[in-house]
Amino acid sequence: MTEHGEDGYLTLHGLRHHYIRWGDPEGDPVVLLHGLMNNGRYWEHIADRFRPDYTVYAPDLRGHGETDHAPGGYLVWAFAMDLRALVQELDLEAFDLVAHSIGSRVAMAYAREHSHRLKHLVLADMGPQMAEQGARGIRKSTGEARSAPGFPTEEEALAYFANLYPGQSPEFLMRQLMSSLTLDEPSGNLVFRFDPHINQATGRAALVEIPYLWESLEHITCPTLVIRAEKSKVLSPEIQAQMVERLPRGRGVVIPDAGHQAPLHQPVAFAAAVREFLAT
Repeated sequence: MTEHGEDGYLTLHGLRHHYIRWGDPEGDPVVLLHGLMNNGRYWEHIADRFRPDYTVYAPDLRGHGETDHAPGGYLVWAFAMDLRALVQELDLEAFDLVAHSIGSRVAMAYAREHSHRLKHLVLADMGPQMAEQGARGIRKSTGEARSAPGFPTEEEALAYFANLYPGQSPEFLMRQLMSSLTLDEPSGNLVFRFDPHINQATGRAALVEIPYLWESLEHITCPTLVIRAEKSKVLSPEIQAQMVERLPRGRGVVIPDAGHQAPLHQPVAFAAAVREFLAT
């Protein structure tokens, strides 16, 4: 075990899944779910803020990072099915679940049936539906990332991650590069690992998820925190308020001076808000 986390691999529903664990496996477990086009390594600088009080697990969702691409698709039910199998394999009887962006939609679908296993649930900057401006932005960025040629050199790739994670060490940035990119042999470029078909998660097929996820909130019985980034274009104040109202034990908080990627923009404030909630 190192401070950078320990890699684990499981076969779930025929797909090889990768996850990272930080901390002693005997500690109180918290599972962190990343958003679209990211992977479990996204959480490294947040996981450090939970040690040594928690054991942190961060899976790569299907189609992301080192987890297999999924011919069966990327609707929320498939992601939630994977999460259920993961926590069963890890034997997590009761745990905290913290999710960001598309991961929050996965968490809502999971918690609909399994909130009895959750001590706390955190849904960060994503609701059952997105504000229209944010939905357009995510579809645009997904499309651009799919068609991007990648990075011709490792130096250019490291500069990209240095911009995402200001002030982090070269070793940290290299871990982000290794978990997020892979070599495309035909072009010789470093390209993102995620499946180009993950745009299904925000496409027309996902529209059927919206009423299901709104209804799911009413079935989530554990304490639930809905985090909105102050500058978010994805989760509007109105949708956040509706979520808190629909949740039996919901509350809301705003992370000041942060955009949708609040765990990156304001890691200290984000981790503090989550830890304070988990301590209740």
